[in-house]
Amino acid sequence: MEKRFYNSKVKAQFTLLLDEENLPDLNLNGSFLKFIWNKGDLDVLIQLDNQEQTLYPNQVICMTYLQHISVVNNQNQVVVLLFNREFYCVHTNDSEVSCNGLLFFGSNQTPIILLNQHEFEILSYLISVLKEEFDIIDGNREEMLRILLKRFIIRCTRLAKQQLFKGDISFNEVDIVRLFNVLVEENYKKLKKVSDYASLMNKSPKTISNIFNQYSELSPLQIIHQRVIIEAKRLFNYTSKSAKEIGQELGFDDAAQFSKFFKNVTGKSISEYRNTP
Repeated sequence: MEKRFYNSKVKAQFTLLLDEENLPDLNLNGSFLKFIWNKGDLDVLIQLDNQEQTLYPNQVICMTYLQHISVVNNQNQVVVLLFNREFYCVHTNDSEVSCNGLLFFGSNQTPIILLNQHEFEILSYLISVLKEEFDIIDGNREEMLRILLKRFIIRCTRLAKQQLFKGDISFNEVDIVRLFNVLVEENYKKLKKVSDYASLMNKSPKTISNIFNQYSELSPLQIIHQRVIIEAKRLFNYTSKSAKEIGQELGFDDAAQFSKFFKNVTGKSISEYRNTP
């Protein structure tokens, strides 16, 4: 079943897919944020940026428009939500849902959250209401769909805060982590030092590092480097650009500097990476 809303004036789009034996292309030119929920009893295998990932029953994975995704098996038991910035921008509405930098633009991993029975029932109900609203044609339809999507995001964000953070971390510290990730997402091509981001946040680099020690297996500097490498790999995999062109796009002064950075972070030279099946 596919339910789709499209506002041609502003190109806003929101799509719900469920019970599909053969899912359509989920990448859709790379312009959509995505939720994929394994609502069934079997494991679902997905291909995420050329790597296999298992989505276990009652798990929800959150992906950005930068990530290439395909569902390999058991497609009929997943629920997929796709929406673009024009329909709902998590960045400009971050104060409403507190998810930017946590569900979608956290740089160290693709968030996967596990639903307990209570959340399973709540999100199942939300999906059932969504199905009905897609079929109602009136002036309130778009706003109702947006409100329901927002509720889905908020429920997932609450679970993510409980499940993705290690140790005893306050909500204020969570917001610092989120803000750091957002700033990295916006500036990684030109800013490569933790001190650059600390200055934007009016925090000391030490404060940021101490918080990340509680939250993440990666340091703030590693998060910056990983974000650059993620983009580099995507450009290598999905464009025909040369290493020199990609290095320039990612803010490196010359090809040698980019090659050294790539090797230091990944452990492989650019040619070795490109020749890996």
